[in-house]
Amino acid sequence: MTIEGNSIWSKATYKDTKGPIDQATTLPPEVYKSQEWYDKEIETIFMKSWLVATREEEIPNPGDYVRLDIIGEPLIILRDQTGTIRALSASCRHRGSELVSGKGNCRLLVCPYHAWSYSLTGELKAAPSMEDAKDFDKSEHSLPSIRAETWAGFVFINFDKDAKPLLESLGGLPKRFESYKMENMKVTQKWENTFKANWKVWVENSREGYHVRTVHRESLDTYYPGAKVKKFLAEGVPSVYEINTSDNENGLYVPRDATLPFVEGLSEQDAACTHFVVHYPHLLLNLPPDRITFHQYFPEGPEWTRIVTWCCFPESTIELENFERDAEEKYYPPMELFIAEDKGICELVQRGIGGRMAERGRFCPTEEKTVHEFASYVVDHVLGDEDKPASADERNISEKMEFQS
Repeated sequence: MTIEGNSIWSKATYKDTKGPIDQATTLPPEVYKSQEWYDKEIETIFMKSWLVATREEEIPNPGDYVRLDIIGEPLIILRDQTGTIRALSASCRHRGSELVSGKGNCRLLVCPYHAWSYSLTGELKAAPSMEDAKDFDKSEHSLPSIRAETWAGFVFINFDKDAKPLLESLGGLPKRFESYKMENMKVTQKWENTFKANWKVWVENSREGYHVRTVHRESLDTYYPGAKVKKFLAEGVPSVYEINTSDNENGLYVPRDATLPFVEGLSEQDAACTHFVVHYPHLLLNLPPDRITFHQYFPEGPEWTRIVTWCCFPESTIELENFERDAEEKYYPPMELFIAEDKGICELVQRGIGGRMAERGRFCPTEEKTVHEFASYVVDHVLGDEDKPASADERNISEKMEFQS
């Protein structure tokens, strides 16, 4: 596959993409459709990174588990008898059957096919009728496991045994947002959607406010009447995390007639703002002052992405008498409409770049800085980064951007 004489695997193809934003071109359409490119992204990005699997509260007690498929791998996320969170393969070591489905609680993982049984740490405990198998050793047939670590109530997994620890990979995020006490929040609502669009289309859409005034016009007019000017403060560490911040007066998350309290202990600045955070490659975290919402996106092929959206409130808020009514009437409906609007536009983009005449575009210098950074992130991981960027401390960015909504 060639682009203007260069293969999609040639670094020369991306020279303009990685150049200054006011001269840069977007990624070529081919990288949103190619199976080979997608496979390389899974190998170099998702198999090497910390990915959000679930929230700790989904598995609060010993024996609790959830079955998840993450980048094509069937996994069981569970809490063992000591309280340790583990991520085990969900494939029986005998004939490969899925061990469990959904969520539940158990003392042993028992295969529904031939009743091979495993402990909650993955050791094979019983293999019926295998006495006559020559040199069969149960200790050699434990369930494979991968790393699982936690931050702020999130359970992350990593397929790379050599990856740096989770907290190190998060950079400055834990300290920056510790006042939100996310570990004390509880899930109150979840939405799951499958988009016919490449995962990068979804991330790019989330990284800019350029589209808000058009794509989210119905949301703004319905739930945030009067929102006219939106100001973003962008900061972060390229290829690690990015934060886009807007003031609450311009809508998007805090209802005009808000009734639920803000998180106690926030700074004056945080109480006046909503932060839109990405921790590459997989967590999109939105932090208004009253709750958190976050998206997990699971690539499921070059042109499909599964999105799981979670809404979490502080326990003290959930205990309020008016919580359920107000959440259902004022807080969830805008989220549902936002998701539908973003789903629609992402699918339009995927259809548009699917044609033979689709070409590379240009970045808007004032509104798509983090989209430009993301394009470099993808190229550097897939093709390797010979010109390694400066350290996180050296490249911390802070820039104000404005647009009319």
